[in-house]
Amino acid sequence: MIRSISLHKQAEFWVLLPLFLVILPHFPRLPSWIIFLLPVFFAWRLLAIKNNRLLPARWLVACIAFLSLAGILLYYGTIFGRTAGTSLLCILLSIKLLESKKQRDYMLLIALAAFIIVTNFLFSQNIPTVIYMLLMVTLITMSLISINLDTTYIPVKKRLKMSASLVAQALPLMIILFLLFPRIPGSLWKLPDDKNSAVTGLSGIMSPGKISNLMQSDAVAFRVKFEHQIPEQNNLYWRGLILWRFDGETWIEGKQNKNTQAEIETISNKTEYSVTLEPHNRKWLFALDMPSQHPDSIIYNNNYLLRAKKDIASIYQYSIQSYLNYRIGHNLSEWEKKTGLKLPPNSNKKSIQLGIKWKNDLNTPEEIVKHALRYFNNENFFYTLEPPLTPGFDPVDQFLFETRKGFCEHYASSFTLLMRAAGIPARVVIGYQGGTINPYNNYLTVRQNDAHAWSEVWLENRGWVRIDPTAAVAPERVESNLNAALNPDESRPFYMHLNSGFLKQIGFYWDAIDNSWKQWIIAYDSTKQHRLLSYFTNKKINYYDIIIALFISLSVVAFITSLFIMKPLRFSKEDNAQKLYIKFCKKMARRGLIKKTYEGPVDFSQRAVEKYPEDKSTIDFFIRLYINTRYRSRQNKEQINKMKKLIKNL
Repeated sequence: MIRSISLHKQAEFWVLLPLFLVILPHFPRLPSWIIFLLPVFFAWRLLAIKNNRLLPARWLVACIAFLSLAGILLYYGTIFGRTAGTSLLCILLSIKLLESKKQRDYMLLIALAAFIIVTNFLFSQNIPTVIYMLLMVTLITMSLISINLDTTYIPVKKRLKMSASLVAQALPLMIILFLLFPRIPGSLWKLPDDKNSAVTGLSGIMSPGKISNLMQSDAVAFRVKFEHQIPEQNNLYWRGLILWRFDGETWIEGKQNKNTQAEIETISNKTEYSVTLEPHNRKWLFALDMPSQHPDSIIYNNNYLLRAKKDIASIYQYSIQSYLNYRIGHNLSEWEKKTGLKLPPNSNKKSIQLGIKWKNDLNTPEEIVKHALRYFNNENFFYTLEPPLTPGFDPVDQFLFETRKGFCEHYASSFTLLMRAAGIPARVVIGYQGGTINPYNNYLTVRQNDAHAWSEVWLENRGWVRIDPTAAVAPERVESNLNAALNPDESRPFYMHLNSGFLKQIGFYWDAIDNSWKQWIIAYDSTKQHRLLSYFTNKKINYYDIIIALFISLSVVAFITSLFIMKPLRFSKEDNAQKLYIKFCKKMARRGLIKKTYEGPVDFSQRAVEKYPEDKSTIDFFIRLYINTRYRSRQNKEQINKMKKLIKNL
């Protein structure tokens, strides 16, 4: 009885541990009050393993559950959706721990743990997450083994080995289901809070510090595979958004451009490429200036921007064609002219006066643009990730005439305002500039720290022309990368210190592996599934063919797996014990004691002891060893050898 209680407590521990580890990846996205309560509830249940009287009364558990539900509703405004639903599931699981005492409760908890494993993939499907969740599956399988042992003892190492074996046996079936289970185009569901999920990336507004904050992130924005030669770094302007409206401090997209169509004249330097875009929960797509041809599934608006028809909530791939030498917007509409010249009232007056002065002093818009670029280049302007604050209603004035230290958004904002004041229609463009070529797979990786802002001005006979004032201050930013543009004494994000030598090579290797994972696993859809099967069958595939292939593959894999896990008894350790038991029965038969067909080993041994009391200790010991070896999973070579010696002694 004492042994049974001890093992029961051990089983409780091996339920608690995987439950906590499964919830752990959700901690960064949970409300602070749940982050505090979860460890408290787990610690409470851990202490109660030694004394169940420490568990709370049912009425208290019910109160805690009700208050937690109310807290979720107050914090998120709903209990549905990806984040709110996961938070509710995590807190209710921990509350369930406080009333779990029986095996049935543990089975339910492990089932909930398996469901929480699935919820982790709603937030991340990268390689570390998959590896961690496979380990968690192995651990909760070990928990199932632990709570079903009753009084039988198996060492933790052996239980873990048994669990890993079971998971390994399931892997072939998992791979077959992944490859052949019919894929439905698009998402299976739309979670209510996807749009509000925090995703690192550009936003639809630009204000001082907005883009420079992204420089702290080394996250991938998208990857590009060029069909031919990769353009030079200074030509890699990835167009994303057009900002028309300026209130003196912040640029926003504003109202929709009323120009009827996008006018583009392609001249030279055509380039074709495919983009693998990371999810950002917007419709924005990014293309090299200037996109010309696009798939029918993509919208090309009159700002020369690409848009998806739905928010990008998962890996999104598209192929596009761009021209590096082009002309756009040859005819300026009245709406574009009016909006492109609009100035913020009662703010940044010194900057506006400077623009008006340039208009009066210089002859043509081209001269004004060149003069403005010389102004940024010749004056003491500095490019920095840590610009001084410019509070108040005149941030452009403070930047141009006082601090003169800024990032790309400061230069793009001030240049665009100066051009408008000088009578030149202008707008801000934000997106990404540059990227890093991975030598191991020749993909161009564009990260969040490549975020950039520049200007477009409208010039007679030329249309909208890209002007990047940042290049006048820090040409290294455009020609090389962000790191090269910063002052050597300036503090840098942590990832920049790792971007050299051996660590840089490791980064390239990992990026190549991660890209392959995204291309072939995360982005594996119905199109790729049909293409894969068509490659092996050399014919056009339909859903009927996929179902047939799935059924045949599962049957073959299940049969092959069964050959390994359902071995004939003669190949197992228990078979050795069975042989010795049969030998024991034959020896008793030669002495006149024949085993009856309905007799088990215990009943037969009792009859043998009654007839041969002088061999009682030998017979009892032999039967105990046989039962342990055959039925209690305690087989080992030492026990088999002891059984052999006992047979000889009879």
